[in-house]
Amino acid sequence: MKNIKIAVLVSLVGLVACGREASVPDPNGNAVEPVFSSEGLQRYESQGTIASVEGQIITLDHEGASAAALNPGRDRFRAYADVLAEAPLTPGSRVTFAFKKTPQGLELAELRARP
Repeated sequence: MKNIKIAVLVSLVGLVACGREASVPDPNGNAVEPVFSSEGLQRYESQGTIASVEGQIITLDHEGASAAALNPGRDRFRAYADVLAEAPLTPGSRVTFAFKKTPQGLELAELRARP
């Protein structure tokens, strides 16, 4: 009878542990955060100039977007490969862009050259 109680207790502890999500460390030992899907978020449009490109982070000097409560100035935007593939990436390039406001910050949805 004692073995049955122990087996049931171990099974319950195992089931409880299965429901927890484990964070996956990256090669540097930091926990990797899950990526938020911005698919359904509203897009906002603006234009500006590329100030710098650092990997996936594009810094833009922009005219702002009143609908997004984004004042004119310089901001950093995260950009993914689908946006960067055909975008002008040279600092000083004049661009028109669409972006979304996510819990992690500003995310480019589109980036194209402007004459």
